[in-house]
Amino acid sequence: MKIMKYKSCVLILLLLSILLSCDPYEDYIVDTAGYKTVYFPYTELPRSAVSGEGLEIKVGAYLGGVRENNNDEDVTFEIDETLLDGTSYTLLPSDYYTLGNSSKITIPKGEYLGLLPVKFDSLKMANDQLLKDFNYALPFKMVSASVDSILEGKGQTIIPIKLMNTYEGNFYQVGSLKEFFTATKVLDTAYVYGNYFDLTDNIEIRELSSIMMDTVKINGVANRQGDNYSMKLKVNPEDNSVTIIADPSSDYQVEENGFSLWDPVKRIFTLKYKYSDGGKDFEIEETLTFRNRIRDGINEWRWEGFPGN
Repeated sequence: MKIMKYKSCVLILLLLSILLSCDPYEDYIVDTAGYKTVYFPYTELPRSAVSGEGLEIKVGAYLGGVRENNNDEDVTFEIDETLLDGTSYTLLPSDYYTLGNSSKITIPKGEYLGLLPVKFDSLKMANDQLLKDFNYALPFKMVSASVDSILEGKGQTIIPIKLMNTYEGNFYQVGSLKEFFTATKVLDTAYVYGNYFDLTDNIEIRELSSIMMDTVKINGVANRQGDNYSMKLKVNPEDNSVTIIADPSSDYQVEENGFSLWDPVKRIFTLKYKYSDGGKDFEIEETLTFRNRIRDGINEWRWEGFPGN
């Protein structure tokens, strides 16, 4: 009798264990509602197009309601300017971009995400100052789908667009500086800043921000940093040579002092420039090595095979 009671208790405990171990999410991912649905994951999603790295973004449509997708599913969409009513955005001019398909996003069999490529025209966008921030947008609206429904409240999305260039980001700075008396040209002092042998130990980090597709502004000059110190770098994409440009707002007005170069593989600027201040001339040679950048809220750190290498 005791043996039977023991076996019954074990059986009850085993059943309870099985029931409690079931994932409550299982009932959701199975097609309990009896239909498939499509949707945009965000009602608004800012995106940055990067010159020098394809100048392209992708807009995604998702499939929900089923555990397995056994068919290609199509979503028909349109660019609906009325979605921008009441926002601060202006419709991105139609000649600034080309859609991978003018009206359809396909979610492939076996997948739950369909991607629509949006390719931007570099010549059209190059000189538009509004692209320095999120002023333009593309408003997408789902019109119909090959599945049962478009998820209520998720059938539209606004994609604000900003242009950034491949040179933008935070860079490790290593350099040497020589001070000469202007009157006599006699060397007064020389020193180095940054640690070339251990970049992660560097105190000096420079922020390079996009001005336009080929130009960035640096928040510092040599080892001086702050609101009163800045200069610009313009990269020639044909040979990666760099022109150093003085920033009128900076206390130090720099000049080129030799050949400067951008290495797109190692992502390093090699710079040579000079400036004068307080009866002295300063000559600088430095390198700026890419560390990371923030794109659309995502921190992209340097790694082997980084986009743009």
